[in-house]
Amino acid sequence: MRSGILALACAAQPLSAQTFEEAVWANASLAVQLCNAGQASGAARAAWFRDAGFSERVDRSTVNSDTTHHFAAPSDTVTVELYYGEMPEHCTVRTSHMGVSRGSALLDALIPGVFPGFLRRVTTGPADPATGQPAQCVTYEDPANPIGLIIGVASLQNGTQGCTDDGTAFFYSSYRV
Repeated sequence: MRSGILALACAAQPLSAQTFEEAVWANASLAVQLCNAGQASGAARAAWFRDAGFSERVDRSTVNSDTTHHFAAPSDTVTVELYYGEMPEHCTVRTSHMGVSRGSALLDALIPGVFPGFLRRVTTGPADPATGQPAQCVTYEDPANPIGLIIGVASLQNGTQGCTDDGTAFFYSSYRV
């Protein structure tokens, strides 16, 4: 199933021709898929983002193999940081145009199809003053592996991760080590 998602994701392009909100959803969805598709090396994953039409800036260390790619979808709807080198690889997706509850819905639409069997966990945060609904941050975890993969979404209020519907979403994946 993951290879099917990858083929679909790589055939897609970042979108900017629909409403801005739809473009944010589509570009965040594509970026999260590319970050979590397959077991590709960092350089191959970077090529996927390039092939999908994301703009790119690269920072390369002059003393070791550390490489960080910074990708952006049209109209800066989404930004991506892809790192590989001396430390474990990471790929994170950020947007300042979608709250964590909507980001949680995006993960709910993607992750069960890519990682069937992962456990869904919800953390609630304070209520949104506009809607009165509490923020929801979702994580998906590999239940079969004690150091397995966790994929989640959080807000980036004042640069720190939290669970507040403040209009930001930070999508991450990591291993429990």
